[in-house]
Amino acid sequence: MAGKPKKNTTPNQGNSKNNIIYAIVVIVLCAVALFAGRQEQQQQEQTNSLQIFDGDDEIPQNDNFTISDAEFQVHMIDVGQGDSILVMADGQAMLIDAAESKASSAIISYLQAQNVTELEYAVATHLHADHIGGYPKVMGAVKPKNVIESICPESILPTTQTYEKYLKAIEESGAKYQALKAGDTFTLGNASITVLAPISEHASSLNNTSLVLRVQYDDVVCIFTGDMELPEEKTLVASSVEMPENFLKADFLKAGHHGSDTSSGADFLAKVQPEYVGISCGVDNKYGHPAQSTLEHLRAYTDEVHITAEEGDIVFLYDADTRQKKIVTSGKGE
Repeated sequence: MAGKPKKNTTPNQGNSKNNIIYAIVVIVLCAVALFAGRQEQQQQEQTNSLQIFDGDDEIPQNDNFTISDAEFQVHMIDVGQGDSILVMADGQAMLIDAAESKASSAIISYLQAQNVTELEYAVATHLHADHIGGYPKVMGAVKPKNVIESICPESILPTTQTYEKYLKAIEESGAKYQALKAGDTFTLGNASITVLAPISEHASSLNNTSLVLRVQYDDVVCIFTGDMELPEEKTLVASSVEMPENFLKADFLKAGHHGSDTSSGADFLAKVQPEYVGISCGVDNKYGHPAQSTLEHLRAYTDEVHITAEEGDIVFLYDADTRQKKIVTSGKGE
């Protein structure tokens, strides 16, 4: 007796193939959707982490930025009773004065510690020994491209061995020599530098032949005064009427003549209105620098008055990314 045909239990080959294709398509679509979702999440996370600023936003604050973070730096090197200031802008270096001869090793060591192998400019604000004495050895160790000083009346040119050694060092360095006057300009990296003084052509003292420099980086202004005293300060203030408004206003001021009461007069400070002040002088120096009256004048404008004799090396830093400024110091002075 013939039985009923058995039900076919073997899968249909066509249907099986279609099922496999369908499964693959589903898996691919799921993977694409998952990937797209992850990409969107990552983009959102990145957007949330970005710091985007417009004119109404605040600049991010970073109180922990270091010397290496700062595009613009001013280093008042602790050289005892004298001046030596390293200015760095975008990796280029300018040295303003080189203190006395005995400080030359300390200056060279400091430059090397800051990885300065060449000076764009070696500036002598004026020709006193506590400003040019260290240059012969410094120029021998770290070559300058340019040597800049002020125009000094022949009647008061020094006749000292210190000055003769300084002149010889310039010649041996092969640097380009320039004597500048008020109104001259030059650049250091992205910093613009204007010579403010000397203005008087017949100064009776070397101090009042001091090359006074206004250095601007972004909106930050620093003024370096050498040993300019009250008579030349008054001349500078009088001439400021021909300058752009607030041209003498400064974020950082290197106080004149080591904080002596012969400098930093009321009229000059009223124009400068410094936010930070640096004074370079030696511990227990015989001149009594800085004068108490000068400190009082300066502190009428700012509590940020820093003295190398008390704090050692004084470094003013500006971070262009955050537009922050600050002072750091090395510790006890010499």
